[in-house]
Amino acid sequence: MLVTVMLFLPALLMTSCGDTIWTPGPPPIGWDDTFYDSTLTGRWELISADGMPVDYNSTNWMEFDGYGRGYYTYWNNGRLYSERLGYWCEAPYMGYSSYQINIQYEYSSPVTMDYWFSGNVLYFRWQTGSGRIVTYAYQRVYTIP
Repeated sequence: MLVTVMLFLPALLMTSCGDTIWTPGPPPIGWDDTFYDSTLTGRWELISADGMPVDYNSTNWMEFDGYGRGYYTYWNNGRLYSERLGYWCEAPYMGYSSYQINIQYEYSSPVTMDYWFSGNVLYFRWQTGSGRIVTYAYQRVYTIP
């Protein structure tokens, strides 16, 4: 009996029950100047990066639930991955014309981006660590693979 317990104990300790709890934190400046933009609610597929079309195996998808949560789905080495995200938006500050979205990814680094709409295309623009300005365009879609 002792041998049986010793054989199964490591297996029991290494399993988990259900999903891990992941809760992105609140905005560092508090909730007074932030909001959830209902126009972001839905699913979005990347269609271009810096004005160049993106092929299907290089695209990614963003899903916003309207209440600060969502998913980021992407290809990596031919496999599709998904991670949870948390987000909040900020209105333009004085002298600044764009709305901003702050995204905390479950496994990736957080990012703050300007965003705007043109028709039913959503644009995100941010500056990389090396100082390069990047603009992505997303089209609204109804399903994500």
